[in-house]
Amino acid sequence: MRNRSVAQAYATDPSPPKGKESRCSAIAWDDVADCRHCAVRRLALFAALRGSDFDRVLALIRSAVVPAGTLLYRQDDPADAVYTVRRGLVKLVKGSPEGSSRIVRLLGPGAAVGLEALKEGVYWHSAIPMRETGLCRIPFEAFDRLQGHNDQVTDRLLTQWEKYVEYADRWITELSSGAVKTRIYRLMALLVEIAGGDASAIELPSVQDVAAILGVSVESVSRAIADLKRNKVLSRVAPRTYRCDLEGLA
Repeated sequence: MRNRSVAQAYATDPSPPKGKESRCSAIAWDDVADCRHCAVRRLALFAALRGSDFDRVLALIRSAVVPAGTLLYRQDDPADAVYTVRRGLVKLVKGSPEGSSRIVRLLGPGAAVGLEALKEGVYWHSAIPMRETGLCRIPFEAFDRLQGHNDQVTDRLLTQWEKYVEYADRWITELSSGAVKTRIYRLMALLVEIAGGDASAIELPSVQDVAAILGVSVESVSRAIADLKRNKVLSRVAPRTYRCDLEGLA
């Protein structure tokens, strides 16, 4: 399991420290995924599986609940699987040649994590759950077995790619320009959308993570969030969990 020093490092830096201790070796992908009864199946890669297709791949897909801050995989790691988010939130962190890191995407229920690796064979980002997260691990062998048997799986892959591109565009246009408070408004709305669009409450990322998403200082984020609380746009309902007034955001 993660030791205390690693957990502290995750709290202040969007990317995990290098070294063996940064990866949680305690993840046991022992549970066979129950794709037939999955609550997010309609959103996920294998929504179109029917009949014999289940028999081809179900024995290969495993599920686990992954603690917050665990390094799922690191940028440029050789890849052998794609992950589906059942619940929770995963951040994708991109490192620059200069050594800095930036959170470039957040993925919630139904999203595929590491999808780019199907073509490239390596992961483009580091993937780290921001809270306790339920994941399914889909090895590449599962996709190989389905080739030629189910064209709808290819359609789902294309749909996920389109969503990736849409989020990348929105990340640039909505979260990378404008006043800090306005960008935080947009991030809050995006988190509500990721949570299902009608969520009555959202769990806020840490101020360090919000700063890494927006590319601004922690101090600027702290001031803006405090202002949102004062104006009742954010109302605390549990630790780090807030009811979000979307009309107030508008």
